[in-house]
Amino acid sequence: MKILWTVGMVFFAVMSKPVFAFEDSAVRPAISEKPYTMMQKLNSLAGQWQMETKVSMDGGKTWTSAPKNRVTIQYDHKDMVISEKPVKAANGGFNMLSFITYDQYRDVYRKAAIDDVWGIMDIYEGKIHGDKLVMTNLKSQTLFPLEDGKWRGFRLTLELKSDLRQMTVESTDDNGESWSPNFVITYTKVS
Repeated sequence: MKILWTVGMVFFAVMSKPVFAFEDSAVRPAISEKPYTMMQKLNSLAGQWQMETKVSMDGGKTWTSAPKNRVTIQYDHKDMVISEKPVKAANGGFNMLSFITYDQYRDVYRKAAIDDVWGIMDIYEGKIHGDKLVMTNLKSQTLFPLEDGKWRGFRLTLELKSDLRQMTVESTDDNGESWSPNFVITYTKVS
């Protein structure tokens, strides 16, 4: 019985090798072509970037600057996801770790963004409009609680430009009926 089990496991391992080897290869099955093609529309995002963030807590009337930070934005997972990670965590602010993918079944880009202060994972969905990727977290309802019992949502508008671009973050406390400026993040390409 033990010999049969061992022979069976060896047979399984040998026969399974191409399946496991596929994970490390650059070959994509036909089902991967659309999301891969859509992710390539974001190729201007890849690289090392210096981030400068301005924050407004009063709807855009006044702005303060957060500490500068450098981030790496790169393709991962056979170019099916873009990740953005701080090279070094900024002091005096909060840092984000994010991942963008494309959902071919719902025809949307999806971003998961995790901060290092509250530990909340926001889920954004959206589409490319002209030369901008526009996403909100309203559908996912990964909203931020406010002291007055309201919930705050966000809309991200990311320019798809090379070398210098901005991402504006607007907030809503009424589920998207109105939006107010909250953050403006300028990315300057370093390499």
